Amino acid sequence: MQADADTALKTFSLANNVREVDAADEMLVYDKAEAARIDKEAPWKKDPHYFKKVHISVIALIKMVIHARSGGIYEIMGMMQGKVRAADRSLVVMDSFALPVQGTETRVNAANEANEYMVAFKEGSERVGEKGDIFTWHSLTILYLCWALTLSRSTFLP
Repeated sequence: MQADADTALKTFSLANNVREVDAADEMLVYDKAEAARIDKEAPWKKDPHYFKKVHISVIALIKMVIHARSGGIYEIMGMMQGKVRAADRSLVVMDSFALPVQGTETRVNAANEANEYMVAFKEGSERVGEKGDIFTWHSLTILYLCWALTLSRSTFLP
């Protein structure tokens, strides 16, 4: 059983170009001034194909999967926090969090309580030193093995 798990992990890692990064790696460092500069330039508005890659931290991925599994047959919704990385025209998902909403088997909509929760989460994150813009949402349901990820880059919170 362990050999199968090890093989599956290696296969996934190779297929998805998984690499370990040090905490000091620039990919995990949020620079507020750089984020403001990139947001002001907004190159994705001029080029709809601007983004070439999405880097997702293991922490963010695990949180999304746990959240999806907790929803059972119902679709769930959450937000992703991170940054734009101009060097390789990518989005870096550094963290994610669940929204207090529950959908049907195929649909979920965020209401005012979810908006208030996002603002409170962002403010709380900043107080404890977490960095990153809330830049997109995820919606998942395990029942249909669906994964919807918007990469609209319309920053939800400045």
